[in-house]
Amino acid sequence: MLSIMNSALQFLATVADPIRLRILHLIKEHRTTPTELRILMSIADEDLASHLNLLVTHGLVKTGKQGAHLKIKHKYAALLTRLFNHFKFRSKKDEVAQADEAKLHALRHPKTAKKKKKAVTKKKAANK
Repeated sequence: MLSIMNSALQFLATVADPIRLRILHLIKEHRTTPTELRILMSIADEDLASHLNLLVTHGLVKTGKQGAHLKIKHKYAALLTRLFNHFKFRSKKDEVAQADEAKLHALRHPKTAKKKKKAVTKKKAANK
């Protein structure tokens, strides 16, 4: 019984941090790499490594040899989905989530992002 309580407490303490919660959401929704996370979150390498180490140590995230993408461990994926949905964490209307989506898209598709930026600039100029 004590071991189960300790596991639950470690899990809750790990996901209680807003940065780690955001990291978990990004990994779950977008299968991001550590490099993408660092850029998206504007976080130092050491800080990101510290957060990722905690997530890996407590069994929430795994790194694999099948590429650079991080993955949520299967046994926690459904639980995190339910938590995110219940608390409406990073919903489609959330400004931070929208900004993360846009930044990630720009990182992964730089040519498309440049075209989109030019189109927005032209539209603004035309409206003036």
